[in-house]
Amino acid sequence: MKKLSAAIIMAALCMAGPALAHTDLVKSIPAADSTGPAPKALILTFSGKVVPAFTRFDLAMGNGMKIALTTVIAADGKVITCTPRQSLAVGSYKLTWHAASAADGHRTDGSFSFGIK
Repeated sequence: MKKLSAAIIMAALCMAGPALAHTDLVKSIPAADSTGPAPKALILTFSGKVVPAFTRFDLAMGNGMKIALTTVIAADGKVITCTPRQSLAVGSYKLTWHAASAADGHRTDGSFSFGIK
């Protein structure tokens, strides 16, 4: 009986695992630490659905000047397109983000830099 109870508890814990997973950035265009032509939009792909009300993206130039973004979240809740409201000039940029997971509500934070030549 003890073995059966332990097996049931282990199975329940294993099934709960995906529901407790945090949402992480898995891909970005432009890629982190890349340099290239100015993109029309920044495309971010997360490992799980994000909660739009608790998700934010900030883009800043190397000198700290903020660039306004228009953000659209795809129907799958995982792909976010951030379109700068102005053309990006030559230089370095840093995108800082925080996202809340739709699965567990936990917030994750991150940032990455890229350059425009």
